[in-house]
Amino acid sequence: MNILICPDKFKGSLSAHEAAEALAKGILNKRKKSIIQCIPLADGGEGTLEVVQQMHGGQWVSVQVNDPLFRPIEASYLWLADQKTAYIEMARASGLGLLLKKEQNPLKTSTFGTGELIRHAAEAGATSIVLTIGGSATNDAGIGMAAALGFTFLDASGAALEPIGSSLEKITEIKGTNPYPHIQFIVLSDVSNPLHGTQGAAQVYAKQKGANATMIKQLDKGLINVSNWLPADMPGAGAAGGLGAGAVYFLGATLEPGAEWLLNKIHINRAIRKADFIITGEGKIDQQSWSGKLVSNIVERADKQLKQSILVCGLFEDPEKIPLFLDPREVYSITDVATSTTDAMENAAQYLTQIGEAIALKYL
Repeated sequence: MNILICPDKFKGSLSAHEAAEALAKGILNKRKKSIIQCIPLADGGEGTLEVVQQMHGGQWVSVQVNDPLFRPIEASYLWLADQKTAYIEMARASGLGLLLKKEQNPLKTSTFGTGELIRHAAEAGATSIVLTIGGSATNDAGIGMAAALGFTFLDASGAALEPIGSSLEKITEIKGTNPYPHIQFIVLSDVSNPLHGTQGAAQVYAKQKGANATMIKQLDKGLINVSNWLPADMPGAGAAGGLGAGAVYFLGATLEPGAEWLLNKIHINRAIRKADFIITGEGKIDQQSWSGKLVSNIVERADKQLKQSILVCGLFEDPEKIPLFLDPREVYSITDVATSTTDAMENAAQYLTQIGEAIALKYL
């Protein structure tokens, strides 16, 4: 029996690789002759670079850059010398995980460090740069990134503005041009939000980055202001606090749905074709999981090839929203067997191994 195990990360508990290995261990405990292929996945956010490296190789390049509050840190990107391609994860330089809870404030944070990573890769000879933009601490529409690449932002008096979220509403002039017109920029995002408005960057995501209601209104006003230059309605424009739109305007980037792009890049359809069963999942499966996210993408591809999909997760919410073609009985949740949320988080690998055993006994 051929089994393809291709989960996303279980955020806060396990990487995608660790989740896949735990499931494989459980299956082999009960069905030792099973042929298992593990392909850890990501949707364009954290973990995407590790997936790319596993499939295509490359080396890590470490650079000293500024974190979201302009403090020096070391951040790395993945360099594929033979392809002259750099894969940059903005969260490594401008991510929410770099800040303490009390430091989170999207009025003050900046994507400047992400721009420094881009500059380093460009100077190293990159002809193609793939930028993943999940997990940001920012709502600056990419002006921090642009400032690191030579752009300046002026207020009504002609004074230069600091490239942070609170400056957006004050911008009256943008000076600078794309310094790397010869480089192909591809931006991967796992959301399709516009730049501003009720579904925009500030109103949907700024709260989780430390903004209160007053700050959200100010940030949205700033995003409306910069939409005089930046594309506002393009799907993904509001990703990473508007970095999606900023990358299009400042770098001529192409925005791509992260899950779709990555699955095509690693030729996941080939792996599905060879498998008898496909096991996928993520930390939480809820209504959002069916809006073009990685899990739904895998299930739909498997369904087209008439292959059985089995889902695993830490928490299964909104089971009534699951697509009709997937039987809810084929979803395995850690919280169904764990004694508490803390137990589920701390012992996720152990529970996934148990779930792997249960899947093997039922299906294999």
